Amino acid sequence: MIQRRHVFHIGGYDPITPEEQVERLRRSLSSFDKIWGASSRLSEISSTSAINASCSLEAWGPNWKTYVTFEMLRWDDLIRCNSGVGLVPRLVQALKALFDFIITGTLFRYAIASWKYALFFIFPYCCLLLIAFCSIGLSYLVIRLIHATFWVEQFLLGIFLSLAIFVSSMLWIGPKRRINHILDDAIFSHQFLYGQKSELDKRLSVFADLILKTVRAAEVDEVLIVGHSLGAALSIAAVARALESDPLLETRGPKLCILTVGATIPKFSLHPMGGQIRKAAQLVAGTSAIDWVEYQARDDAISFYRFDPVTLKRISRDHSGGHPTIRRVQIHSMVSPTRFRRHRFNFMQMHYQFLMGNDQRSVYDYCMITCGPLDFNVATSPSGAVRLFEENGSVMTTELDK
Repeated sequence: MIQRRHVFHIGGYDPITPEEQVERLRRSLSSFDKIWGASSRLSEISSTSAINASCSLEAWGPNWKTYVTFEMLRWDDLIRCNSGVGLVPRLVQALKALFDFIITGTLFRYAIASWKYALFFIFPYCCLLLIAFCSIGLSYLVIRLIHATFWVEQFLLGIFLSLAIFVSSMLWIGPKRRINHILDDAIFSHQFLYGQKSELDKRLSVFADLILKTVRAAEVDEVLIVGHSLGAALSIAAVARALESDPLLETRGPKLCILTVGATIPKFSLHPMGGQIRKAAQLVAGTSAIDWVEYQARDDAISFYRFDPVTLKRISRDHSGGHPTIRRVQIHSMVSPTRFRRHRFNFMQMHYQFLMGNDQRSVYDYCMITCGPLDFNVATSPSGAVRLFEENGSVMTTELDK
């Protein structure tokens, strides 16, 4: 069993602060303790910088105890910089990104790979179109009411009113309905693919160095890298850089494991300019000493369900024989029926369930994988930890030896 583990967490396109992440982990551990009969203690953030932030935690049961260093690899500052752009630059860049994803055929490849993700991608653009049509309709009604005399006056007034209504609506609705955020995500993806995100490129190299340093130190039993959503692609890119820097990394120190959840790696790989991510995924997948497991859920629309991020092909069942190992799970098996019904169409809630505490024992449990005593390959097995724990939180060692 694992006594010491170092967890690296790389989040998706979400400017969440380390303090907010730690608070989410604290709530998740509370659920973990209740469900599995365990106990846990989470510290405050012990060190923080623009690059990373870390805290420590202990989790234990009657016959086990695990010490975990939870290190968040940060790029939330870069996301906040993107969100600070004005309305006009955002719209210009967003339309430029959409045009590129269409003419390169990437959007159509999204539709083939995952029609739900394709709908998520075009959702903010549909909102823009709807707001534009409503703005034109309202301006038309206003002009009819004031009875403008000349058609030139009507035309100019119509343009002015339409723009005024559109801008006002975007300034009000955009932030509230995450339209701006999803547009920024598309803009970022487009710029990253074309090598226009030099700061993030440098950050990935630093992430790779931190991973290398931890593995070489060999002070833990297991090093686990968790990549969520867009962060899954960044995780694979960082590990690939670490392998390129030290080809013998897989043979050094503790076991190196990768967990990708709610992953959007094909978002880059399916684009003609996504060679960097395709190459990174192939390198990591081709390193057999690294355990890479990806969990996919049908109810998570903001990811690619039943799709291999390396071969870029549809799969029909658990990809247990391949690399990465792809496991399909059901979110309704993790949460209570009431909670599932309440958030069924809250796509962000479903997307983030992979990083939150469950309501019941399930084959996928984020806290069990990151904080529990089981080896990564055991915790991510088809049955997970369900058959290995007593009600009082004890590990059934006889079952573990089988």
